[in-house]
Amino acid sequence: MNADVPIGVIFGECLIDDFGDVRRLGGAPFNVAQHLHALGVASVFVSRVGRDTSGQHILQHMRDWGMSTDEVTEDALLPTGRVRVTADVRQGHRFEILPHQAYDAIRLSSGVIPAISWLYHGSLALRENGPSRATWRQLRARARWRFVDINLRDPWWNQELLTEVIQGSSILKCNMEELEQIIRTYELSPASTLREAMQMVARHFDVQAVLLTRGAAGAAYGDGANFYEAEAVSTAVQDTVGAGDAFAAGWLWSLFHGDAIPRRLQRAGELAAAICASSGAIPDQPEFYRTIMARWTKED
Repeated sequence: MNADVPIGVIFGECLIDDFGDVRRLGGAPFNVAQHLHALGVASVFVSRVGRDTSGQHILQHMRDWGMSTDEVTEDALLPTGRVRVTADVRQGHRFEILPHQAYDAIRLSSGVIPAISWLYHGSLALRENGPSRATWRQLRARARWRFVDINLRDPWWNQELLTEVIQGSSILKCNMEELEQIIRTYELSPASTLREAMQMVARHFDVQAVLLTRGAAGAAYGDGANFYEAEAVSTAVQDTVGAGDAFAAGWLWSLFHGDAIPRRLQRAGELAAAICASSGAIPDQPEFYRTIMARWTKED
């Protein structure tokens, strides 16, 4: 790993994915934070949990993995985030995101915000115009560049929020359905190619680059001057929960490692495929990451 990689901030929700008979840790920012930590990328995870059993479980998990909990604050009133996950024949999974969760009230424990080298965040923790969005605005103002990973789950987003979240970001990550939703919401002109659609969205929001996941169709990257597509990495899929988060983490690791764009797409796809081949959004054992790292460093 590149020793000169600057420490960044990962902001947003940590929660429990409730499958009914099984409960797993989740939340896109939390997943990305664990992936990057285990892959050797230092960051500060900024979130909030309730003073309940689920919150203690998340905090203990972070300690067990050697992750800092300094900026994961506890809420005395709001519960730790929870999402009900059910199987869906068409989409794979359906997510019921509950209101009034601890991650809606994220605050910095220190109150001090130094300059931030990079900032990763999504859109779900910003759904309410309250403490979390106020904290995020402070972090955004101090960040040199931003990786935005939107999560358009109805009814937890609107056009006003989406504009503020995306506008001026360095990298916008979305899936194909979200890209199409953006184009419809903002009534952008129809595009004849995927490249044109991505460039149109980038121009509309003054975004430097768009990173697109397409499931079994692979992924794409466009920054105006460059456009790349990559096929999906073949794998035996067990479930797809957390695949997009793994893709984001793989991309960031590869970016910080100094890889060219095609290699970033490849490594992001490899990490996503490895997650799809296992159960849940994050692995239970560090060996998962050691195997990935051994292959990547050998390729270098």
